[in-house]
Amino acid sequence: MIIQAFFLRPVRRRPVRFLLTALGVAIGAASVVATVLACQAAVRSMEEDIKELAGRTKLEISRPGDLDEQLLGEIRHFARDAVFAPVLDERVLVPQLDDLVRFFGLDLLSDDLVRGLDWDEGEAFGEEQFTQLLRGEGVMLPTPLAKQLAIRVGDSIELSLRSERIKVPVAGVFSPPSGTSAWDRVIVADIAYAQQLFGRAGRIDRIELMPRRGVPVDALRASLREALPNEYRIEQPDDRANQTNRMVSALRFNLTALSGISLLVGGVLVATTLYTSIVQRRYWIAMLRSLGASKSQLAFAVLAEAAAIGVVGGLLGALGGFAGAQVALASVRATMSVLVRDAPQSEIVWQPWLLWLGVGLGAVTSMASAFGPLLEAWKTPPLQALNSERPEYRNAKSYQKPMLLAAGFIVATVALSLAPPIYDLPYAALGASLAILAALIVLMGPLLDASAALAHRFRRGPFASTMQLAFAGLIAGRNRAAWAAGAIGVSVALAVGMSIMVTSFRQTIVDWTEQGLRSDIWIRSVSSQTGLPSGRLSPEALSIVHTLFDADQIDAFHMGEAFIQGEKIIFAAGEFSIVQKRGGVPFRGGRDSKDVFAETLQTHGAIVNEAFSRKFGVGEGDVVELQTRGGLIQRRVVGVYYDYSSHEGTLIIDRNDFLELHPDDGPQGIALFLPPDANLPAARERLREAFAGRWFIEIFLNRELKQEILKIFERTFAITAALQAIASLVAAIAVVMVLFALVNERKQDLSLLRILGAARWQTAKLVLWKAGILGAIGGAGGLAAGAVIGVILVKVVNLQSFRWSLQLIWPVGDLLMLYGVVVAACALAGAVPAWVVAKRNLQSVICDDA
Repeated sequence: MIIQAFFLRPVRRRPVRFLLTALGVAIGAASVVATVLACQAAVRSMEEDIKELAGRTKLEISRPGDLDEQLLGEIRHFARDAVFAPVLDERVLVPQLDDLVRFFGLDLLSDDLVRGLDWDEGEAFGEEQFTQLLRGEGVMLPTPLAKQLAIRVGDSIELSLRSERIKVPVAGVFSPPSGTSAWDRVIVADIAYAQQLFGRAGRIDRIELMPRRGVPVDALRASLREALPNEYRIEQPDDRANQTNRMVSALRFNLTALSGISLLVGGVLVATTLYTSIVQRRYWIAMLRSLGASKSQLAFAVLAEAAAIGVVGGLLGALGGFAGAQVALASVRATMSVLVRDAPQSEIVWQPWLLWLGVGLGAVTSMASAFGPLLEAWKTPPLQALNSERPEYRNAKSYQKPMLLAAGFIVATVALSLAPPIYDLPYAALGASLAILAALIVLMGPLLDASAALAHRFRRGPFASTMQLAFAGLIAGRNRAAWAAGAIGVSVALAVGMSIMVTSFRQTIVDWTEQGLRSDIWIRSVSSQTGLPSGRLSPEALSIVHTLFDADQIDAFHMGEAFIQGEKIIFAAGEFSIVQKRGGVPFRGGRDSKDVFAETLQTHGAIVNEAFSRKFGVGEGDVVELQTRGGLIQRRVVGVYYDYSSHEGTLIIDRNDFLELHPDDGPQGIALFLPPDANLPAARERLREAFAGRWFIEIFLNRELKQEILKIFERTFAITAALQAIASLVAAIAVVMVLFALVNERKQDLSLLRILGAARWQTAKLVLWKAGILGAIGGAGGLAAGAVIGVILVKVVNLQSFRWSLQLIWPVGDLLMLYGVVVAACALAGAVPAWVVAKRNLQSVICDDA
């Protein structure tokens, strides 16, 4: 009976309120599910690329850079224990897709035992085609890729291979293993042909091993470890997958946490709705208490309504999250590509547990949000006065508890923001952000009372009476109004925090590029759809540049890999003799970059980026030991530079030293430092003519390169703007819900105003004032809390997640504009209930009640 009277009957009478509240929860749950799905898809594609492409492989032999295939002969006595599968693993750009695909060079005679690829007989693949592959006269495409490109056996596929435009014949089409997608974008060729195409004669990336039956993996690994020098790494494919996962874990954590803010706003909306429900049903609560209903029975009814809102909202959110993930995937992939440069194309895959995730998030959020309204229901005594709620005047003593509670949350914010990361993730910083939001919600009631008291002092002016009536109506429904303002404040805090972080990051990038990008022209391989370059340049491209410009004007930047303390780092090189004349990246401590490069060149030292320094605890003057392609080396760290292009550790030495350790397989980019009076457009045109027709190369002038970097930055942060908008939408729903509730509760007062001569537009204006006041108070609190969150994001989260030091920039103009937009948006949200008030025949309300 209690459920019927207290929950089911009101829902049938006012289904819109129930559905709007469920919609608010659904939007919050959908943002979390969409972010989880999109991040999961991006990470899964990287993990699948490793696990599924490895086939039956259990171990891999590799070392920094690559391997000499003669190693196969040196370990041939292990052939009785394992099948060897040498692999050359590269990335190529398919211009028709504007995206990167994997290029696998395999030993086709023996690799079938490891991977078991199925040749597609529908493409008439036979002995002749297989012989053609072995002769190095073609490649094989997976069926999905061949269909997408409309290519058949005998056709050619155009590729950008180390920036060079080539066409290779398609000799076969194979069907990927069922249930996998990693093979959908993998081009396969015989390993000898792949070595020829990439100019890597006698070189391979790794040797994969499939233990023969009865040979334990651990025993094989131990035997290999004993037989091979320490420079060789013997790992399982899962080790590479776990390393990739660690690289993006911080980003995935931060995106999921940000999406959870909108769910928090949804929880505030549930609390607002339930508070309103309790007040509107006081008659029924009083009647039920008089009939003997216990507090536990009332609690069951309130929690049942909260659970129903949460389940419906969570279910809708899970389904909406799947659709949202499709939209968010491109942004998430672009963001992850900054960290993992060859992040592959991925697809959203629905999994049943995500439905339970959405429902669980919605139910838990709603049930937790019902605690305050439940206390309100318990305060309702039997046979109480049934009049509408009136303003409750509070004294200073009534503010002690909320102020002490808010002070506790603020202390927790400070303590958590100073705590170290947990497993390299900023859990404590997230807790600090939630603590300041909790303080914001707790303080909304006192802030509303203080604003009302301040407004009461202004008795003159054209808006004085309207403002006082509006405040009186809000104070009459103080708890609901405070929760609605809290929902606005939380969404504003998110927007403010993100605005401070994005502005700080953007200005840091601008200053960094101004100081670090000194070259007049930058040459790189053409970018893929993620906005990042598609790979390194061919050594021949560097030779062409040398025919056009003097050697002392050319800085070729190389990138490879090395290991320090068992961790992979970026091992890079530049022409220090050239950079020392013009300067480069900014260094920690404000040191002049010219001096740092000159000292590094003279002492055969190295410079490292900030991420390297923080990760390994290395500073200026320290000596580091690293395993490179050319063996174990030691270098003294001369300087630590700021770097926002990668969160991986990077160590840079002079190019001449680098080439002694690492053969020249092409630079990552080429910087040109031309005389001050040089005609830069003409110089670029000379380069374009030299590269025309045969190369996929981009040539940027200095200002254009800086603009390109900012474009990548904007693309990277596109997902955060969407999360901001979602939280704001939920807050707008909260404003509409509260205003409708207040209109219904105060309908007698509004009727009296109409009888006393108030026009329809005046009563509507009163509702708009309430909406604007909620926006102003919630926005003001959100500005303060958002400023704290912004500092946490800039000075704590970025440092703990990516090891980047950012400037803290306060975008005062943008924040003031944001505040004005919030107030205007809240007033606009109040237009719907205001229109209802204007249309309603309020004079009849008093007569009906009489």
